[in-house]
Amino acid sequence: MCNVGMILGDEFKKYSFPDSPLAIERLEAFQQMLEKEGIFEKGKVKIVRPVLTSDEILLLFHTKEHVDFVKKASEQGFGYLDYGDAPACFGLRGYGETPAFKGIFEAASYLVGSTILSLDMLMKKEFDHTFNPIGGTHHARRTRSEGLCVFNDAAIAIIYAKKTYGLKRILYVDIDAHHGNGVFYDLNNDPAVYIADIHEDGRFLYPGTGFSTETGSGEAVGTKMNLPLAPKSGDKEFKEAFTKVEKFVYKVKPELIIFQCGADGLKGDPHTHLCYTEEAHRHATKKLHKISHELCNGRILALGGGGYNPDNVARAWIEVIKNLID
Repeated sequence: MCNVGMILGDEFKKYSFPDSPLAIERLEAFQQMLEKEGIFEKGKVKIVRPVLTSDEILLLFHTKEHVDFVKKASEQGFGYLDYGDAPACFGLRGYGETPAFKGIFEAASYLVGSTILSLDMLMKKEFDHTFNPIGGTHHARRTRSEGLCVFNDAAIAIIYAKKTYGLKRILYVDIDAHHGNGVFYDLNNDPAVYIADIHEDGRFLYPGTGFSTETGSGEAVGTKMNLPLAPKSGDKEFKEAFTKVEKFVYKVKPELIIFQCGADGLKGDPHTHLCYTEEAHRHATKKLHKISHELCNGRILALGGGGYNPDNVARAWIEVIKNLID
């Protein structure tokens, strides 16, 4: 059996915003490095084609009003899906604004459908681990798109895993430089959802959220962990934060790990101020890989997340793949 099922296909090229940081070049750079590194020659990674999702799946998390709004904007092909409501103080013109284009609903449906397929393959033991490189759209909220994230595939997958497979302890680990506000706040009061999020301090970076004092609400107090890092933090600071994640994971004893491995924390990303190398992704993946086999039968669903320097993205995601197949 192949260790990793990875979703790749031309359908993913549809999820690319013109004149924005989230463009198709980063996925192309990753595919080129996969070939260069001879990943497929090892026989441990199998490519699976993207699939569309259904309205029923989208409505597990999003409101019908939002889904219908995206459909209409997709037909019209203009405007913004989040009303251009990015906080101006972060100086990220266009970053918190999610532009509509013709076909954006289909593009986002491929993204979500591929994450759900990844989860199904994992739960059915077709693969030890799965990876959707364009997944991890963690800013989208129940009622709106946000930060170039049309629908929130991670949040949808969490609810789907609870409903379809009856999971009671789902761990979401997010190392994207930006706080995963859509997952964190819209699932903040769910005691079955455990979150550990390492990100740049929200005082310096969009979306301006994710403070260490926020640990969940209601019955879910203590099930969430924010680990904000100061600008210019590097591998040393990341590893120190990840030690806290490891302790948290062993305490949780998850049945499933969803790993958002955004690459925008690497030094040289044009939209963040962190200074990791790909060592951060090697370290995090190696640790989670070991833990997953100890606690949850290897169930890791990896989602690519952000990253706006194509070379950085390729190097970070290659480390994720390498350490999932070891």
